[in-house]
Amino acid sequence: MSRASRTWAVVLAAGEGTRLASLTRDAAGNSVPKQFCSLTGSSALVNDALQRARHIAPPEQVCAIVAQQHSRYWRKALQSLSARNVIVQPQNRGTANGVLLCVLLPQHRSTRAPEHRAAHAGRGGTATEIGD
Repeated sequence: MSRASRTWAVVLAAGEGTRLASLTRDAAGNSVPKQFCSLTGSSALVNDALQRARHIAPPEQVCAIVAQQHSRYWRKALQSLSARNVIVQPQNRGTANGVLLCVLLPQHRSTRAPEHRAAHAGRGGTATEIGD
């Protein structure tokens, strides 16, 4: 088994983005979570993180953890991911739970113990359950 086949990449993209809220507003003046914004005028931070994640793991082993309340942002931003690789948390439970999912999801899908790497897209939240 190759090293790449055991490597998973998880993008934590469920945070509220409160620290940069005054800098990340849409045209109507509404605060947008920073992971769905661009700081350089090009792609959003979540897309940059996904691109980095694809350099360390096969596409079927790249996942993103997102918050349900941000669905209007992540539905379009994460179209390149398989739907089963988008983990939607019903409410924000903090970064530690998101990190736990980084460990549980690959183990849930495979009998092999994967290596774990995270590509951050801002402070993340978490999901309360895993399912295919």
